[in-house]
Amino acid sequence: MPWTDPRRCLAARSPCIPGPSTRRSFCCRSFLRLDRSAGLPRHEMVLSRPAVPAVHLTNADRSRAWLRLPAQMKKSVQAPGERSSVPGVDRSSPRKAGEVTRERMLDGAEALFAMHGYHGTSMRDVAEATETRIALVTYHFGTKDILFSKVVERRASYLGHQRMRALDAARGRMGGKPVAVADLVAGYVWPFVERSANGGQGWKYYALLVARLANTPDWAKVIGEHFDPISRQYLTEFQRVLDGVDEEVVYHAFSFMVGAMVAIVAEPGRVENLSYGRFKSSRPDQVYKHLLPFLTAGFDAMTALKK
Repeated sequence: MPWTDPRRCLAARSPCIPGPSTRRSFCCRSFLRLDRSAGLPRHEMVLSRPAVPAVHLTNADRSRAWLRLPAQMKKSVQAPGERSSVPGVDRSSPRKAGEVTRERMLDGAEALFAMHGYHGTSMRDVAEATETRIALVTYHFGTKDILFSKVVERRASYLGHQRMRALDAARGRMGGKPVAVADLVAGYVWPFVERSANGGQGWKYYALLVARLANTPDWAKVIGEHFDPISRQYLTEFQRVLDGVDEEVVYHAFSFMVGAMVAIVAEPGRVENLSYGRFKSSRPDQVYKHLLPFLTAGFDAMTALKK
């Protein structure tokens, strides 16, 4: 009976192809088990057998070999080309597949946290919503606290990047002089408004989630971790341009701006209710046209409160 080189077979991750002079197919994995029971180390197992020339297996070869397996073995052997959802199983592009799975879980968790809050969502809920096993959710994120933080962090990172790009551009235009209030307001508020209007349902859920967090003292730490570093950069510039205004007043004004922004992107429907449906607030980018001059005028009015 011909021997199959274990190095080729294990690397191929497929059942061994039967040799031309035998009617039975033996996988080198069974020989490895026999050799281990005999106490032979792995390098002796490989070197003690006569090696056969390397065989290039096409997908058709692997499919034919898999079809020749007994029915009970097919249940435990992955079919060629089949993608497994089990962590640790080799895939053609394991990193990409893992990233797709992880993103799907973040999307599902984001929607659930937005609709039901942190305490109204469990890891099992996330697994069921994304059609995965709870063990896989735990494998990727560990605990619900970590999952929740990652949900907040994912889009906060994008917003932070866009806000810093706008701030750096404004600083460059001013050449060391204080940045105009309107540029600071636009640089901070517009990235969130634009994504809420044009970013799809995921950003709608995220806006609702941030609105929940912004009005709950329990989550001040999460908000601070992912949003405060960029916010402090903007506060520094607001203090420069509002020179002479009490620092506490500037911090309150910044908080007013954030509150107005969150109210716009979360689309709570208050304008519709108050106007009996005559006016709409479902397009944050349209509402922003009125929000920008309103907030700018508010900051400018702070100069009347100089020390």
